[in-house]
Amino acid sequence: MIAAVVASALFLVCYLFFHFKVGNILFLGQGWARPVYFTILISHVTLAMVIVPMAIVTLSRGLGGRYPQHRVIARWTWPLWMYVSITGVLVYFMLYQWFPHS
Repeated sequence: MIAAVVASALFLVCYLFFHFKVGNILFLGQGWARPVYFTILISHVTLAMVIVPMAIVTLSRGLGGRYPQHRVIARWTWPLWMYVSITGVLVYFMLYQWFPHS
């Protein structure tokens, strides 16, 4: 779990650095793809902001040996983290693979 947190933190730093340097990338999909993409993107970004403090609290409770309190929040943290991870991959594929810039 610590490796997952470290990998996620490194990804977040790289992601933020990229977007500060490059800026936003426009989505070029048309038709049905636009509302699907933006629905996934909005839920992904919103829950990604929520998951950061949740992951910190979950990790600190686990490392501190407060297992009952850890389990209470981990029950919510894990599925949200998985949702953010999966939708992040979907956003990537929609933006760079399925509807790429020319």
